[in-house]
Amino acid sequence: MKRWFRVFIISVFAIAAVSLVVIQFFQTRRTFSINDNMFNVGVSNAMDEVISQLNGNSAGTEEASTAFNYKELDSLIVEELLLNGIDMHPDVGLYDGTQGSFLYSTDSRNENNLEESPYRYNFQPAGVVSGNQIYIILGFPKTELFLQRNSWLYTYMSLFLILIIAVMFIISLRTLAIQRKLDQMKTEFINNMTHEIKTPLATIGLACEMLQDDSVSQDNDTRRNFISIISDENQRLRVLVETILQSAKMSNKNFKINCKEVDIHPLIERATQSFKLTLANRGGSIETHLDANPSTLFADELHLSNLIFNLVDNGIKYSTDAPRIVISTAIEDNRMVLRVQDHGIGISKEDQKHVFEKFYRVSTGNIHNVKGFGIGLNYVSEVVRLHHGTISLESELGQGTTFTVSLPL
Repeated sequence: MKRWFRVFIISVFAIAAVSLVVIQFFQTRRTFSINDNMFNVGVSNAMDEVISQLNGNSAGTEEASTAFNYKELDSLIVEELLLNGIDMHPDVGLYDGTQGSFLYSTDSRNENNLEESPYRYNFQPAGVVSGNQIYIILGFPKTELFLQRNSWLYTYMSLFLILIIAVMFIISLRTLAIQRKLDQMKTEFINNMTHEIKTPLATIGLACEMLQDDSVSQDNDTRRNFISIISDENQRLRVLVETILQSAKMSNKNFKINCKEVDIHPLIERATQSFKLTLANRGGSIETHLDANPSTLFADELHLSNLIFNLVDNGIKYSTDAPRIVISTAIEDNRMVLRVQDHGIGISKEDQKHVFEKFYRVSTGNIHNVKGFGIGLNYVSEVVRLHHGTISLESELGQGTTFTVSLPL
């Protein structure tokens, strides 16, 4: 997915999300307005029915203040409000507008607020108009909040759903980016693998051609030299193929290693011998300090051998001048500690966070002769994990890198 296309998709989604929020806001205001109107209409219809019933039962204005059944008025209003879809119990007051006082109220403490209520209905018992102005006043506490709560409930639900969609959208984009990165790394892996295998194959082919030359084959020293080259390159191919196969197997959660007592020092000596020709061609050297005593541990010999080979190979590949590798062993806190130090180009702080990731390759600036699959250090970290050990690195650009592997005995 190209960058401009990702920006386009994100922009379209952002515009759509903002538009939905704006539409929902105006829709909520419209809903609130409609609910407010319906509420007022419902109260008006209920009170029309209440007053109609009261006018049918009252005998006169004077009796309204003396013999009037106030409890019946309260229950009648609540009943009619329910019939009109309003589930609220209002404060009720019977107000004498001429005298400026309440003849009755459900709560005398709220009479001041009740007097200012807009829900005021003229009460004329039996249709007789008198000198006194009698009103039935209703007070709905927090009416506006009640209506807003019903209206905003759907808005909150909509915003919550939009938030879920946004999170899923971000996760999808992130997943696509990861998949794209993995696809790119796999493509680079295939390219690197092709070039990595072609080099030893070409070297072996050239050596075989030279051995077929009679003048070369008759010289014992030259013949032994070419046979040594073939053997070294064959060993290199074997380790490369083995690393790839074992790395693939380790992806299986049920993968298990075959542990037994292993002496690590012969494995180190064997690895140093396999790089003898490579180091000689580049004028490099390997220095060993095998101080661990005892030097045996409970481990998988094959994987432990490949671990050492990968660490040494990594140090040689990332050395610009004559490679100088130092391998040391020691016993620390009843654990076998293996250190492989090089004096190469080093690893940046940013790359150090990712060196053990599969297919990740350390950036080398303008150096283009460094080959590899990007699985060597990932394989090493997996081997260490399967042996219940730890691995760490110390590195500075231009100073080299030291890998420290700690394994339980």
